[in-house]
Amino acid sequence: MAKPRFPHIISYDIAEPKRLKRIHRFLKKVALPLQYSVFLIEADAKRIEQLMKQLALMIKAREDDIRIYPLPLQPDWCAVGKPLWDEGMLLTGLKLPSAMQLKAETFWDEHARSLTQVKS
Repeated sequence: MAKPRFPHIISYDIAEPKRLKRIHRFLKKVALPLQYSVFLIEADAKRIEQLMKQLALMIKAREDDIRIYPLPLQPDWCAVGKPLWDEGMLLTGLKLPSAMQLKAETFWDEHARSLTQVKS
């Protein structure tokens, strides 16, 4: 049985530019960028825990700050200012196509293995 997946907002404040770029590139692979330092991800609790462990290895805890906020399944979105997407494009909560889900799952599996290898 599939574990329930919920949307989460990820935001960060990284002190050093090299680490900042590394974190940004990493998150672009697993989440949807909403703003430069704000991402949206849909994941189950296990994936969020893996993500937090991976990010913890990439930052300096005394200098950097990364936060992950859970959202309800159907959040109400509002925005002011420059639109994130072109006119007519909506964030609907629809599931990713199967190929994209597989790509995301493969990415997560590879990173889970790398986490295990780093600790060994």
